[in-house]
Amino acid sequence: MMSYQLRREPIKTFLAPNPKEAAEVIMSATSRRHALAVFGVCSIRYRGRASSALGEGERIVMVKEDGAVLVHQVWGHKPVNYQPPGSLVFARAKADSVEVHATTRSGREAMEVEMSKVYLIVEMNFSDNSLIELNGTEAQMRESVVYSPELIEKDLKVITHEFNMKSGFVDLLALDSRDRLVAIEFKRLPAKTSDVNQLLAYVSRLRANAKRREVRGVLAAPSVTKSARKLLVESKLEFKALDPRRCIEIVEGVASSVNLLKYINNGKPDG
Repeated sequence: MMSYQLRREPIKTFLAPNPKEAAEVIMSATSRRHALAVFGVCSIRYRGRASSALGEGERIVMVKEDGAVLVHQVWGHKPVNYQPPGSLVFARAKADSVEVHATTRSGREAMEVEMSKVYLIVEMNFSDNSLIELNGTEAQMRESVVYSPELIEKDLKVITHEFNMKSGFVDLLALDSRDRLVAIEFKRLPAKTSDVNQLLAYVSRLRANAKRREVRGVLAAPSVTKSARKLLVESKLEFKALDPRRCIEIVEGVASSVNLLKYINNGKPDG
């Protein structure tokens, strides 16, 4: 088990702060890019693509290091409301409450959380540089799409796998509903710019050889880095989020004796 030599204070707690104290703690923590968990009674107002309001209730407000703000109720795994990473967070004290404002940098979406009572604030100066180790392999992700092409998109028809090119092997080639050629590259870890460049090399060669047929490129992975997503857009390529665990479930539901190439050609397992 790894041990950490702490030269910092990972957690600070503030019990039952008044509105002025709570606003100061929140502003101080966010200015230092520390995460926060605020426990108390709050109501929520949101404006953006739509508008919504939620009355008072005892909830947990999470403010993360990257500017993401999430409000959780005490059931379910999804937040009842949230703002994405990169949001601008501001807190101010009122006479009987503290307001937490989270606004996207574009200004198009804003969430206001008014806390009429704060039970506890936990400030977190955590260190976490590990990446999740996902079960499964890129081969299983590829196989799952052969068996269930709708994981990528509806009406997709896989035509071959491990297609040999001078620059490497394309994981899957398929045709979409408009008869366009689709090159699909799988990554079991978050996709990086190097993965985008790999796909771009395949797609560029396919486009050069396909003559009049349009060619698309799809990078399938659990997630994608910000820089990789930007490069995808610039390169006119696409990203598809794919859960490796779901892929494993699909592959395990197919007999191990199935020949993948025959399945592609016939559309069903042998026998």
